[in-house]
Amino acid sequence: GPTVLPPHRNPQNKQQQAMANAGKRKANQFDTLPPICGGAFITSIVMYPADVVRAICMSNPGTGAGAALKGFLDAHGVMGFVKQGLVAEVTRASISRAVKFFMQPIVHKAIYGKPETQGTPVSKGLSGALGTFPEVIAISPLENIKLAAQLDKEGRFKGSADIAKHIWKTRGFGGFMTGFAGMQVRQFLWTGGFFLTLDSYKSGVSSVVSNKLAQDVIAGFAAGATGTAFNCWTDVCRSVVQKKALAETFDASIPRPSAFEPYNPGPFFATAGEIFSTRGMTGLYSGVGPKMVHLGGSGAILA
Repeated sequence: GPTVLPPHRNPQNKQQQAMANAGKRKANQFDTLPPICGGAFITSIVMYPADVVRAICMSNPGTGAGAALKGFLDAHGVMGFVKQGLVAEVTRASISRAVKFFMQPIVHKAIYGKPETQGTPVSKGLSGALGTFPEVIAISPLENIKLAAQLDKEGRFKGSADIAKHIWKTRGFGGFMTGFAGMQVRQFLWTGGFFLTLDSYKSGVSSVVSNKLAQDVIAGFAAGATGTAFNCWTDVCRSVVQKKALAETFDASIPRPSAFEPYNPGPFFATAGEIFSTRGMTGLYSGVGPKMVHLGGSGAILA
């Protein structure tokens, strides 16, 4: 019979192998972006009603979730969930999660000189937290536009572009960065808490649940809720600071604050002190239920 070369010595096979290898480029950071963005996009739409309720509870400490939901529906109807700031939130959440999950491995490699997969919970948490600076700069304008829409009971604005125009006209670029200090502390604590605890939840869950997807979802939810336990107070204070700043844009008698005002953590921590002294811990954790649903859900979808 004809001589059959073993596959590895057959020149044709070698050529096919070489071509296959050429077609496969090395996986890099950017490959993770489409699934992350897709996940973030879906999460933010599904979780938006929870986010609206959270925003109202947080910027009015003491308001219960039921009352917040009823007030919003009375003002805007069910379509309000689509019209009031949804586009800003979907854009914000997608950018935020993409930057967060994209930056964390890069920061880890830069600080520790080894990939995130070989890191400790603390190194993962710290890298996640430090990677949030570009994220907060990117999302601050959207965060302000969205809050303005969610709190717009009087119907003063005709959509996100209108809000953006108003902020720009009355406050300039600094207006879009309102609440920056609080949002930076918030992202720092949530992202740090999420990456710090995710692995321990995963190993805990794996002893109870065998399905890999279920493990990721449960651990992701738990890590997301843990991040919320760390950072809920920051979101309450930041919402109150932003709400007050937004209200002031309609009062021409109030002088325009300096462009650096949003980066000053003073008012943020002062607000924390005020809420704590008048309402205690419960005040600082207003809206923690809807927020855990919102961010636990985000963590579950992205773990």
